[in-house]
Amino acid sequence: METKLTMMLGIQYPIIMAPMFLVSNVAMVKSAADSGIAGVIPALNYRSDKEFRIALEELKSMNKAYGINLIVNRSNYKLPQQLKTCLEYKVPFIITSLGSPAIVIDACRPLGIKVFCDVSDMEYAYKAAAFKPDALIAVNNQAGGHCGILNPEDFIPQLVKAFPSLPIINAGGVGNADGIKRMLALGACGVSVGTPFIASVESPVSKEYKKACV
Repeated sequence: METKLTMMLGIQYPIIMAPMFLVSNVAMVKSAADSGIAGVIPALNYRSDKEFRIALEELKSMNKAYGINLIVNRSNYKLPQQLKTCLEYKVPFIITSLGSPAIVIDACRPLGIKVFCDVSDMEYAYKAAAFKPDALIAVNNQAGGHCGILNPEDFIPQLVKAFPSLPIINAGGVGNADGIKRMLALGACGVSVGTPFIASVESPVSKEYKKACV
């Protein structure tokens, strides 16, 4: 299956394993890469820069696409160091969340690091698109994490119409192949999927939590 997302990241399927706070880990991302998709880890899953660097060293050795999620609002006082470390390791792509992506895009563009921006409504999308990211992630009202306010049937077509040359990735409401096909039919070039992967073998959560997800 070939879409703008698979071509950008060199993956087999148009799927990003979404970054999940205190869930996503190196083992999950490596298995995602082996399965033909791209996994993402929140930088905030690591308590220190030393721990973050150890993870990036292992991920870099895969020589496959993976991403890091950076929280870009003012509450994340670790952002300057996290971004600096991502630049040093030339992380293949970064997902920005909950704020302006400007500083990240400006720093990543010269190094060829791709930046995808979470957006939750059209106003946010216009602001993020002005900085010329590599893609927008449409966080809809079915997302399992910090969700948006619009359903994908409304949000994705609006984004595709407003930004015809910008790849749109759906986040939320997808748990199987039919869901992927539905989002692609709406105009998305891929999907960001989180909850099903909580139940994976490599996930660090309890068996009871995994059973609840299933």
